[in-house]
Amino acid sequence: MNRLQKNCKGFTLVEIIVTFALTAIFMSAAAMVLSSFMHSHAVANAVATEQDVAGIVMDTITGELSAARCVGTPFKSSDYAFAAGEEPPVSSLTEETDKDACQLLLVNSGSNSEVWFLDGDTGNLVKMYVKSAEDGKNYLALKYYLPKAIGAADDVLSETADWQLGASVYQNCSVTGFHVKHEQLHQKNPDGTSGPPMDNSCLTVTLVLENQMAGDGNHFTMTRTLDCYNLAPENIQKVG
Repeated sequence: MNRLQKNCKGFTLVEIIVTFALTAIFMSAAAMVLSSFMHSHAVANAVATEQDVAGIVMDTITGELSAARCVGTPFKSSDYAFAAGEEPPVSSLTEETDKDACQLLLVNSGSNSEVWFLDGDTGNLVKMYVKSAEDGKNYLALKYYLPKAIGAADDVLSETADWQLGASVYQNCSVTGFHVKHEQLHQKNPDGTSGPPMDNSCLTVTLVLENQMAGDGNHFTMTRTLDCYNLAPENIQKVG
């Protein structure tokens, strides 16, 4: 019996403390690695979301602009009664007697572009722009203007309809850049130099999105070139 008691061994207090200390160190290291992995995973998901949202918004932009049409008369500010501060630059619009009648107007004087054009289906005037929402984010928006009724008083505003993709589509993304540029392509000479301009109406659209989940300073940029096949180059004018 005495021999059995002498062979019984346990853990000392020092051994228990050291064991708990090592366990805490290992757990802390594992938590740091797991936290870093989860952050990297969240950033990767946020960037993937930016790509998906940019594709949806860009499809909307190019679908609308590529169908902008050339009608018999250009849009003129006198045909509409705009609210204060939302009318297009009047000086850039042409009279319907001019052969270079403006059908699509690019306004690039601010941080984001505004595009005014005639809708391909209805012929109504449309303004494409970036709009600040109540949630503090910026979304692409379309405002449709119906011509002022004949004989209506000057102070009677034209009917309008606003449209934009829902906030759920943007998935925490915000539009931080929207720029449209008219690209006049040129033919290539046999020696490789630039030749005469081609009869095309190409627009280059650049869209920049920001997702706060991807961290500060993260921006995703998408650029796409499209041809406004219903417009001649002289139907596109720009300001700024």
